[in-house]
Amino acid sequence: MTIPDELLTDLMTSTEEVFETMVFKPLVRVPAPDTESRGKGAHVVATVAFAGHRRGLVSIHSSLDAAKTIAGAMLGIAIEDLNGEVPDAMGEVANMVAGTFRNKLAAVEPASAIAVPTVTMGSDFATTYLSAVRRARCPFELEGQPIAVELILTGEERVA
Repeated sequence: MTIPDELLTDLMTSTEEVFETMVFKPLVRVPAPDTESRGKGAHVVATVAFAGHRRGLVSIHSSLDAAKTIAGAMLGIAIEDLNGEVPDAMGEVANMVAGTFRNKLAAVEPASAIAVPTVTMGSDFATTYLSAVRRARCPFELEGQPIAVELILTGEERVA
């Protein structure tokens, strides 16, 4: 089963809104690559779980350089002056994207609750899930740097 297009549209719009209003930088939608690739070097994945009518995760994937750009822009700090703010900034961006997405869904279905964000930073890692999930990755560019927002749905919708 695939993820409905309406959900992906809401997720992409939510992501664009957060970047425009809180990061102060526009995102550009780009075509999805034919295969999912892991770039070399350090990466950041910020994830927020949600549960209720739907259950799943919203994740933002970026390189460490893109995460520094995001943190610096959001906090109004030059990238070279960042001192440990990247994980908190990326977690907050993921939290705002998940919250905006949740609000869009709550307009048409029962509301879901969201959890606190988790942020993973490192190199040469991949996110995998042990159970059957539905996943969709929406790619963007921020000043030429690739960023992706991913929606992972677990289980089926709950009947109200």
